[in-house]
Amino acid sequence: MVSGILLSACGKEPEEFPAGTTREDWTEQIDIAMPDGKEITDRVHGKELWFAIAPIYAVSEEPANGVTQAHFFEDGTYLHNLKVNVTRNEESFFYEGWVAKSGDPSEWVSLGHLSSHFGDARHGVQFREKQALRGYLQVKVTRERDDGDPLPGLLLAEGTLKVTERP
Repeated sequence: MVSGILLSACGKEPEEFPAGTTREDWTEQIDIAMPDGKEITDRVHGKELWFAIAPIYAVSEEPANGVTQAHFFEDGTYLHNLKVNVTRNEESFFYEGWVAKSGDPSEWVSLGHLSSHFGDARHGVQFREKQALRGYLQVKVTRERDDGDPLPGLLLAEGTLKVTERP
């Protein structure tokens, strides 16, 4: 079963937004496979074969926290949702999510740039690819200079995925 979750902008109601603003500007819909006591099936990718979840915590002086979860489906799709609360970046910098098997940054796999849809501390990325990443249980968040360097930058936060059995 897949449920849509609507997250409204913190403390803001639609009427507080300028005229002409649409509902899409103040909500974000995220499809997440939710357990309901039965087999978990995604509309697009089929049966969930594997699930892991972890808290994300700061490992530098910059405060950061969040949650990360990963799924693997019968069609070979790896889906990873990473949500982190961290201060807004300066211009020419961005946050990036990674999964890793080891501490060697040259072997980390990028989940992509984290976005802040509401212009505040809430950042997130959703990675969806047909890749075998179930062995990559370490999750990292780095601050990157927008300079084209593909290697990870300053490590800000991390967590270790815990594989969780679901019906």
